[in-house]
Amino acid sequence: MASMSACCKKWNGNNFFVYFSHFLSAWGDRMWAFGVGLFLINISSESLQLTAAYGLSMSLSVLLFGALVGDIVDETPRLKAAQTALVLQNLFVIICAVLIFFFLTYMSAIVSFGQWTRYTVYVLIILLCVLSRLTSMARQIAVEKDWIVEMCGEDKDRLATMTAALRRIDLSTQILAPMATGFIMALAGVEFGAIFIGAWNFGSVFIEYYFLWKVYNTVPALMKKKNLKKSQVATELKENLVKEKDAFDQGRPLEECMTLQDKDNLDTTDDEKKEENEALNNQEISVTPETEKKVKKKCTFTRLFNSLERLYLGWPVYVSYDIRNAGLALACLYMTVLGFDSVTVGYAKTQGVSELLVGIMMALAASFGIFGTFMYPYMRRRLGLARTGIFGLSLQITCLVLCVVSVWMPGSKFDLFLDTNLNATNAMELSCIENSTLDVNSTIPCSKETLSLSENVSIWMLLAGIITARFGLWVADLTVSQLFMESVAEKERGKVNGVQSSLNQLMDMLKYLMVVLAPHEHQFGLLVHISFGFICIGWLFYAFFLRKSRGHFFHFEKCIQKNNLHTNS
Repeated sequence: MASMSACCKKWNGNNFFVYFSHFLSAWGDRMWAFGVGLFLINISSESLQLTAAYGLSMSLSVLLFGALVGDIVDETPRLKAAQTALVLQNLFVIICAVLIFFFLTYMSAIVSFGQWTRYTVYVLIILLCVLSRLTSMARQIAVEKDWIVEMCGEDKDRLATMTAALRRIDLSTQILAPMATGFIMALAGVEFGAIFIGAWNFGSVFIEYYFLWKVYNTVPALMKKKNLKKSQVATELKENLVKEKDAFDQGRPLEECMTLQDKDNLDTTDDEKKEENEALNNQEISVTPETEKKVKKKCTFTRLFNSLERLYLGWPVYVSYDIRNAGLALACLYMTVLGFDSVTVGYAKTQGVSELLVGIMMALAASFGIFGTFMYPYMRRRLGLARTGIFGLSLQITCLVLCVVSVWMPGSKFDLFLDTNLNATNAMELSCIENSTLDVNSTIPCSKETLSLSENVSIWMLLAGIITARFGLWVADLTVSQLFMESVAEKERGKVNGVQSSLNQLMDMLKYLMVVLAPHEHQFGLLVHISFGFICIGWLFYAFFLRKSRGHFFHFEKCIQKNNLHTNS
């Protein structure tokens, strides 16, 4: 009875409001992330170039504006930041969904005004997607990284419980939302799938808005002003003003406008930092409003390149750690199309895989990944932390061999010598499979030589390799994350992890740039081979780390000793 009461208590009151609001938001995000890849390949079925341009724009926006979004959230009152981000995110998704619906439904009529209308729609869709991604990031920072901490206060157990519950909700929606969305699209059509996602966001925004208001007004800690954060901002600005007063026209390096996270991790002790802050607070400075405005503008501009700045300034510290090779291995895993992102979803659709099947495949991949998280603690205890990573990467590579082999199997369109101009027509002919809704406006008849989906061995081997590889991927990811947590000094964690995050984002951008340069389905096999090569390079980086950290790769000497003992006996 006591455990039952404790369980019910966790889901009562404010906790329930937070959990249910997070479920609605996560479900909408998962549906949109799944649907975008299908929408874009239906809009531009001749290649994956539009899908790749979307992914490149998303990665670039996070790289340039991620830190600025965080600063805006920090400097905005809690309720205003959370509710504004929530409303804007859902508004951008709704507008984009409506735009996609009308373009898919009336594509011929719209394009009849000229090709400029097609490209205008492309730009608007990508712009709205970028804005929805940035506002979604702002909402996550505001609620999950701030509100939850303030709600729990000093109760670390409650914080751990709420964090774990939110993570379970994320994983559940990752499995269920793609299947549900795929079923609706397969039943009613892709264009009506866009309307369904837009309707979901329209209905959920009111519930989430109310729940945020309810939680805010019942948790006194959330009503407190962010005094600590504001004092840090003031200190940062004052430091910059002192420097600018000395020599503004000489041009200052990027260090002057470092983010608060980087400043907190400079190579100074807490006592030294405290003394510096007190000295600044006691120092009388005289600056003109024009100078202050210039400093603020300069710092805001610098934050746009925060990820590149962190990479540049933090690189010497990053490479000083032995785990740098493990981090480089993790970054290499982002340079791959062998995952269920918008590119792979779009390619699967061009091969005749229905929306429902794509959703089921994504759910299976997420299940393999979750199974990897459950097995990770056991593997770490049995193999040790460092060796768990090499086993995870080895398992991933073993599974992805199926993807490489799939390029040469029946049904594969891989042909580097095929004329790209002819491929636009061939793509629709080869992808025109019974019950496929690839291009609702296409009048090109199905080719009699086209393999049926059940005979297309290539796509099934590709999907099987991607799905099973998620187990090893998640094991390797968790291993590298724990290595960083255990090995990096406390005062340098922000800087080192900032470099790692920037490396991951850069590799993700390079992946989409690679698809932009080779967007056609007959070139996808080349992308598979390049992706597999980068994952193998990641394995080599991790092997170098393992050899250096342990002094050996495998216990060959123990194997020799055992063999000698067996021979002597």
